Amino acid sequence: MFLKILLAVVLVFNIAIVVLRIYNSFSDTPSYEADIINDEKQHRIPSKWNHKTTAMEIVKGVDLTGKNVIITGGYTGFGIETTKALTSAGAHVIVLARDVERAKKNLHKVKNVEIEYFDLLIPESIDAVAEKFLASERPLHILINHAGIINTPLTRDKRGYELQFATNMLGHFELTAKLYPALVKANGARIVNVSSRGHRAGGIIFDDINFHHTEYDGMVAYAQSKTALILFTLKLDELAQKDNIRAFAVHPGPIPSTDIFAESMIGIQSNFSVSMKRLLAKFLRGFNITALQNFVRNPKNVGDVYKNVKQGAATSVWCAISEDLDGLGGVYCEDSDVAVKVQDDSNAPFGVRPWALDMESAERLWKLCEEMTGVKFEI
Repeated sequence: MFLKILLAVVLVFNIAIVVLRIYNSFSDTPSYEADIINDEKQHRIPSKWNHKTTAMEIVKGVDLTGKNVIITGGYTGFGIETTKALTSAGAHVIVLARDVERAKKNLHKVKNVEIEYFDLLIPESIDAVAEKFLASERPLHILINHAGIINTPLTRDKRGYELQFATNMLGHFELTAKLYPALVKANGARIVNVSSRGHRAGGIIFDDINFHHTEYDGMVAYAQSKTALILFTLKLDELAQKDNIRAFAVHPGPIPSTDIFAESMIGIQSNFSVSMKRLLAKFLRGFNITALQNFVRNPKNVGDVYKNVKQGAATSVWCAISEDLDGLGGVYCEDSDVAVKVQDDSNAPFGVRPWALDMESAERLWKLCEEMTGVKFEI
C-alpha cells in the first residue's frame, strides 16, 4: 500500500513538472534590452566566462604562489569555494571567522590556510586582525570582503547601528582602512566587495540609516547595505588608483544553497533554528537540489537561474585575479564579467542600478562611514 502511494506521489509530481514546463514554454520571454543604459564603464567586456562558470575553472592554469589573501567569512557557503579555488592555485589565504572552531572543521582539508578570530561588529577584533597582519610585514595582494547577513529583523549593534548596515558595510569599511598599508605594499592589490543584485530593492536612506523613523523592512535594509558596498567600491577605487590598488563590487548570483540565511540569524533565532537552516543548505548542496529547482522553475532569463556554491564563488575569484580586469576598477560585476547599467525601475534580474553608481552619493557615504566608525583611510 505504501509503495502504491509513493508511486502515485512521484507520478503526480512528474506530471506537475511537465505541465509547468509546457505552460512556461508558451509564456513570453522577458526582454530587457530597452532597460540597458549605455555607460562608459559599466558594460560587458565581454568575458569568456558565463553564469555557469565555477571558481575552479577561473583559477585553472593560474599560479598564485606567493600571493597573500584575506577573506572574511571564507569558511561557509560559497566562501569556502572561494577559499578552495585561491589556495588550489597556490595562494596563502587568511580566513577571518566569527566561529573559529567551525572554520577549522570546514577547512581542515584545505592547505595554505590560516584562520583568525574576527567579528565585523566588534571593532576591537578588526583592529587585532589588522595589527597582527601588519606586524608580519607581509604584503596583502587580495582582500575579499565576503561575509554578510541578510533580511534580519530590526536589530542594532552595541553602538546602536542597524545590524545589516553595520555588518555588511561598516565592518568592511574599517577592515579595509586598517589593512590599507599592506595593500599598498603589494603594489598591485585588488579589493573585492561582495554586494548583491538585491541592491535593486532600494538605495541608501541617508537621513535615517538606522531606521529610527523609517518603517523597517529587512530586505530594504539589506538593499541599503549592498548599495553601500557598490558606492564604497566606486570611491575606494578612485582614491586608491594612485597606490596601484583597484576595487570591484560583485553580485555572486542567486544561491539558495548558501549558508547566509542561517548565519544571519545567529544570536537572533534559537541555536536549533540556525542548525536547521544550516542542515537545509547542506542538503541542497549535497543532493544538487539547485539543478532540480532550476528545472522546475524554468526561468526565462539567465539572471534568474539559481547557482550552486561553486558557481557562486566564480565572480569573486575572477575579480580577484583575472587579467581581463587589468587597468579597470570601480565597477560592479556579475557572471564573471562587468555588468551592464540598467534603468532605476527596471525589473531585469541583472545589471546595476544608477543610484549605486552616483559619485556624490559615494562621497557622502564615505564621510558617513568615517563618522560612524571613527576610522579614516591613510590615502
